[in-house]
Amino acid sequence: MNLKRTLSLLLCLSLTSGLFAQDVHFSQFWASPLTLNPALTGMTPCSYRAAVNYRNQWASVVGPSSFQTYGLSFDAGLFRGKFNGSMLGVGGHFFNDRAGDGILQNLTAQLSLAYHQALGSDRHYISVGLQGGMVQKRLDPGKFIFEDMIDENGVIPGAVTADILSDNSFTNLDVNAGFHWTSNFTDGFTMYAGAAMFHIGEPTESFKGSGDNILDTRYVGHGGMKIGIQNKVVLLPSVLYMTQAEGSNEELLMGTSLGFAIGEESTFYLGGYYRNEDAVIASIGFDFKNVQFGMSYDVNVNDLSVVSGNKGGMELSLLYFGCLPTSSKPRRVVDCPRF
Repeated sequence: MNLKRTLSLLLCLSLTSGLFAQDVHFSQFWASPLTLNPALTGMTPCSYRAAVNYRNQWASVVGPSSFQTYGLSFDAGLFRGKFNGSMLGVGGHFFNDRAGDGILQNLTAQLSLAYHQALGSDRHYISVGLQGGMVQKRLDPGKFIFEDMIDENGVIPGAVTADILSDNSFTNLDVNAGFHWTSNFTDGFTMYAGAAMFHIGEPTESFKGSGDNILDTRYVGHGGMKIGIQNKVVLLPSVLYMTQAEGSNEELLMGTSLGFAIGEESTFYLGGYYRNEDAVIASIGFDFKNVQFGMSYDVNVNDLSVVSGNKGGMELSLLYFGCLPTSSKPRRVVDCPRF
């Protein structure tokens, strides 16, 4: 890749991806519930849920140095039959975000706790959740090219920067919280909405040992519906809004998926979404028994499309919903957001 193309990429990334330079970012936000809202912990249609997520972005521009995110989570709903439908959710998640060729890594491990209060029946719930854990960010300075290492001919062979970092990594405690409401009005119609705050303590981050680089609180709002049509088709519109740094970084993502029942235990999904001034997202997926698989692709439509050729990011998700035998009488499952 020539120097001009590289600098164009870095400039566009700085202008369009400020909100997510610090945070994990999944287009299939519904398939990564613990990074969406801590109040979703334990809100599963069965006893427990395990999720694996993978995202690969900008491979069309930087090849093997693409930005990659790996996520893993597990959560469960406890005491479902003990408190008249109310229950406790426990879980945890881990993700590793690698920017470029391992230049910047964000390693996060957090535990989640939520309480789900049934409102009169187990068709309606309000939920509150709390999440906390460690975040480690690491740099590999040997892979950076600084301004004083470049002249009019490009990168100076053997050049060494005078801009030295005192620390290659730092670790912070991070705390998140959320609220969620869901109602199953009928077997074919569900509504849900939630709000969350991430980085409540606004931790200070610096690779120079000291500084005032504060990671601003990120505010999240999301919601959607499930509309069943004659037991064969389901419409799943949803919306996600996020803002950080007093509104200077914002994202609005909205769209819908359409599910078609295939036999008694499987559903096929097609979806289309739009992230404002950034990407058009196409998704496909299917449920089979207790397994849910999803694949999506971001078609880049912002200023970076000149460099990327409209190619953005590929994303995969795999969820498993496990059902444990119970001695208590069967109860209606919690209808949490899925596709």
